[in-house]
Formats: sequence, structure tokens, C-alpha cells
Amino acid sequence: MKVAKFGGSSVADADQFRKVKAIVGANADRKAVVVSAAGKSASEPIKVTDLLIQIEQLRDRGQDFLPVFNHIADRFIGIRDALDLNVAIEDDLRLIKSQIVEASYDYLVSRGEFLTAKLMADFLGFQFVDANQFMIFSHHHFDYAAAKQHLLSLLTPGSRIVVPGFYGLDEHGKTHLMPRGGSDISGSILANLLGADLYENWTDVSGIKMADPRIIDQSRKINELTYEELQELSYMGISVFQEEAVQPVREKRIPIAILNTNHPEEDGTLVVSHVRESAANLVTGIAGKKDYVIITINKYQLSKRLDILSQVFAVIQRFDVAFDYLPSGTDAFSFIARRGDVKGQVGAIMDALRNECDLDSVELAKDISLVAVVSDELGKRPAVAGKILDMLDNSQIKIQLVIQQSSDIKLVFGVANQDYEKTIEKIYRNVNVTEKKLRMAI
Repeated sequence: MKVAKFGGSSVADADQFRKVKAIVGANADRKAVVVSAAGKSASEPIKVTDLLIQIEQLRDRGQDFLPVFNHIADRFIGIRDALDLNVAIEDDLRLIKSQIVEASYDYLVSRGEFLTAKLMADFLGFQFVDANQFMIFSHHHFDYAAAKQHLLSLLTPGSRIVVPGFYGLDEHGKTHLMPRGGSDISGSILANLLGADLYENWTDVSGIKMADPRIIDQSRKINELTYEELQELSYMGISVFQEEAVQPVREKRIPIAILNTNHPEEDGTLVVSHVRESAANLVTGIAGKKDYVIITINKYQLSKRLDILSQVFAVIQRFDVAFDYLPSGTDAFSFIARRGDVKGQVGAIMDALRNECDLDSVELAKDISLVAVVSDELGKRPAVAGKILDMLDNSQIKIQLVIQQSSDIKLVFGVANQDYEKTIEKIYRNVNVTEKKLRMAI
């Protein structure tokens, strides 16, 4: 049995709905479908989810949100009519409209998935199962036991279902949104609950590229990678798959296939527990993000001064900043965060560290990019890090920091923002020209 999740671009309009139906109809094993909200199309430059967020913002400012709502309504009615469906979507639209003034953000923003799934279920002739009937969260954690019990009670032998992604129900009976891109998570959870043989993630690209195609023209496609590699690449910025969607399928060793709705005949990327030895790559993928700041504290034998570290973390906690990395050494400790997450508090954090902690110095580096090289092979071949460092040094790219993850599958380089694209290109071109083991299709 397969669970197939279709992203926003795959359900953007009536033509895309038809492509989904052809894909689902091509294999009787596709018995469970998860959909995102209708996304961008040639005639619709804004995703439905973003339009719903606009409504919430207009409402909170006391401004007229009806034109935006009416546009959303026209869009769903247009899809319904173009497909000659019978579902009375107007009833759902009237109910949503009546609740906008008092609606929570989570409820309002989730309506895009709800309406899209209603139409898709009717179009496929499948049973519509609302996510809030079984996707149960308790204190922000998914309750697998309760969810499975509720889901099984909704199904009959031979059920074929469509489920809206991105949301569920919290312990208070209120709509609970997942992180943006949460339909990937919904699909992964559903695959886990149903014990699927395969989780298909249908999007608008034919698998995962080894490097950002906006930087590397005709970047090689990754044919196979492990769950761990996918999770690290997702964390570092690839937008094809949501990071938190990996664990539910990894737990049951359900393979993930990342495929293209617009070109279902093309091979995609397969995610599995272990890549076959003949397919192992020196570097699986390269990903990164710009605009980091690094706050580094220095104190002689800092690693032994738990009293000072305790003071430092008390300061950091007070500012409520999410740090992505915390590399440390004998005399130094660094806090690395996205510039947007620091929210203009860098100066205040540094002043507090200087004034409240007995440190030798506090240093700041700005406009830093992190570039990650990810591969299961890194732990088996430790010399790879040295080769890449030598190559970057010869290219006159200044390395601000190097982080080797304890998992041994990710190596992170910190470089200036201005060297970000150059760093990715240098690693991609040089590592893969010299290594003949790579098995990747162009």
C-alpha cells in the first residue's frame, strides 16, 4: 500500500488535479492521498495559504478582508466547476466566512488544505477524512496511539481516502498547525499509521538535486540517499522535503520516493535505510543558508568552568534566541544563529555577556553563510574534510569555522556571504570531478 502526498503546485488548478488523478489511477496500491493547499499556478501568483494569512492580517488590523476571501472562494469554485464536480463547496465557504472574525490563526490558515482535499476526494471518488478526526496532538507532540485508534475507526475494508495535510487537533479540541511545509509531515505520519510500503512525495521537481540548481546549472540528481542524509540536507535548506517529515517513516523503515507530478515518467529520488554499496557517493549533497551571526566567547580553560558556562547560558536563555549550532573548544564557545532569529538583539546579548559573565572576550562575526557537505561516506573517509579545506584554501575562500557533526555524515563550513555561491560551486565541481565512484544521473 502506498501513501501519496501532493504538494501545492500539484493541486494548483483543474489541470493539476487531472494529473493527480492520472497518477493515482495508474496504481491501485495508492490508497491514501494527502494534499497541500492549492499553490501557485500560471494564473494564480499567490498560494492559497498566503492569501489566508493575508485575511488574518487584514482582520487583525480592522481592514476589509472580504475581497481576498472572495478571490479564494472563486478559485475553489472555479476548480470545482472546471472538473464538473458535485461537492457543495459553497457550504464550506459560507461556514469559513462566518467564522473569520473569531477564528484562530491555525483554523483559518488550515482551510486551504481542507477545501483542496474536499475537492480532490470528490474528483478521485475517494472517502474524505478530515485531519482533525484523527491527527491528534498533545502538548505539541503527536499522539500516535490515539491517532491510530481514531483512524482505524473511520476506515472500512478497502477504504481509499484523501486527507488534508498541515493540521490536526490539539488536546483542547482546537485546530493545530504543523510547521510550514507540514503536509509532508502529515503524509509521513499517515504512512506510519497505515504501515505503508512506500511514501510518495509528489512535487514539481524530479527528485533532489545534489546542489541548488539556482547555483549549479544542471546539478546532478541524487538517485538514492539515507533518511539521515535527507534530514541533514532538509535542515540545511533544501526545500523539497520538510525536515520533521523524516522521522515517522524512518521509524518503520518505509522508503520515501520524491517524484514530479508534471513528469511522472521521470525517475526521482529514493530515500532508504541504507544505500547500496555500489551506489554510495563520496558526497551525497551540498546545501546551505546565508545570513548567520556568530557570537564567540573566550575564557582560559572555559570547558572546565561550569560556573561561567552556567552564567552564559542564563544570559542566552533570557533573550530567547534559537541557535542552530553551538561549537565549542577548550577556551571558546560559539553561538550561531540566523540573523532573522536574533531579531536585532545581538548588541544587547554581547553587552550582557561582557557585563554579567567573567569572560576574557566576546567577539562577533556577521554576514556568515553555512555550507554543509552531507554523506554517509564522510565517517568512513575522514581525509575528505582535509581535501575540501585544501581545495577551498587554494580557491582563496576564507573559512571562518568548520563543524564536524558527531554523526560523521555532515561537515559544515562557515564562509562570508559573498563567498556562499562560490563555495558550493567549488565543492561540487572539484569533489565530483575527481571521484569516479559517484553514481548520479544528470
